[in-house]
Amino acid sequence: MNQTVSGALSGTLTVMPSKSASHRAVLLASLASGETVLEPLQLSQDINATLSCVQALGLTRGVVTMSSDVPGFVRTRIMGKAKSEGNRSTRVLDCGESGSTLRFMIPLALDGRGPVRLTGRGRLMQRPLEIYEEIFRRQGLFWQLRGNDLTIEGQLNPGIYSLPGDISSQFITGLLLALPQLPGNSAIEITTPLESRGYVELTQKVQAIYGIHTEWQNNGQQLYIPGRQQPRSPGTVHVEGDWSHAAFYLTAGAIAGNGITLYGLDMNSAQGDKIILHFLQEMGARIITDGNTVSVFPSELHGITADVSQCPDLVPILAVAMTAARGESRITGAARLRLKESDRLRAMSAALQALRAICYEEDDGLMIRGGLTLIGGSVDGCNDHRVVMAMAVASALARSPVTISDAEAVAKSAPAFWDEFVHLGGIIHAG
Repeated sequence: MNQTVSGALSGTLTVMPSKSASHRAVLLASLASGETVLEPLQLSQDINATLSCVQALGLTRGVVTMSSDVPGFVRTRIMGKAKSEGNRSTRVLDCGESGSTLRFMIPLALDGRGPVRLTGRGRLMQRPLEIYEEIFRRQGLFWQLRGNDLTIEGQLNPGIYSLPGDISSQFITGLLLALPQLPGNSAIEITTPLESRGYVELTQKVQAIYGIHTEWQNNGQQLYIPGRQQPRSPGTVHVEGDWSHAAFYLTAGAIAGNGITLYGLDMNSAQGDKIILHFLQEMGARIITDGNTVSVFPSELHGITADVSQCPDLVPILAVAMTAARGESRITGAARLRLKESDRLRAMSAALQALRAICYEEDDGLMIRGGLTLIGGSVDGCNDHRVVMAMAVASALARSPVTISDAEAVAKSAPAFWDEFVHLGGIIHAG
């Protein structure tokens, strides 16, 4: 589906619940004794994939979705601790296009109850899994990847797990979710500097809500994980606002319009993408914070160099901010983005160039010379939700409307995005 859009964004919005925190809260509620109510949730394709997988794996006694006090979101009641013994039939887990779902579920599926087949769509099963394969084959566990199907079987063992730090933190979180319940103590050793540390610390923060304790040792290069820990339901869990999603609107407020105010953000969040405030302020944006409310206003921005190794999901919208900023900007530390839903460095370079921005790929990032008025035209969304949303925001910089392909891809993480876009004054053109 193509979407032709234009217009600067202004106004107020309650930010959707964090997708990263939602994945973790769903999984821990499923593992926990008792019933947990998660509020709010937004049922994106990725969160639905995780909800489906915890049921298919047999972790829960049931999932019930109810209306929420916040329009557009839901309350979800999860009845946890359903694990039974001796299920030899193959359980099938459809992970959709969710890398988090796939990498979080793999260690949990190694529960000794028979084979599990994990499947996915798009580029999901092409994304790196070798780290897991190497670890689990050393334990004598079964691993077979054929096309879009991964079949695994066996019982994960406690022990010491060594992983490089320059891989997706999803591998570390997957182990961190599974290891506390095993009968012995474990440790995750990080053999190189850890990228995306904030996502690991977010996992720990959510685990603590359910009574699971882990701790950093050796100057932050090893996670010690005591065994025999059973998650316990705290009753109701509030899911904090999503800084990754907020970044699109914070940038929109900084580049055009009359300013945007966002509600529901946790200023003490462990989400790494909260650093968008730092990047925008460094570029010259005027930002006001008041409790969990953030307002940003149009400003004369200037170029910066941004290392995104701890916050790679920000690259598409950060590239748009840099396109609006005068002078030269650089994004570095982003090589892993070539293996997302699209090659995001190539996708953003091509999309911005199609609007006559000056943007070039580099080995691990982008170089952008900003401050120019863009033309309208057509850009390829590359079936990538973050590319599509970034280019919708970029339309405010263009002289005429921008047509974006694969506009339906936003449903992967933010199914309400186009409604939010219109709510904030964006224009969706007919035809």
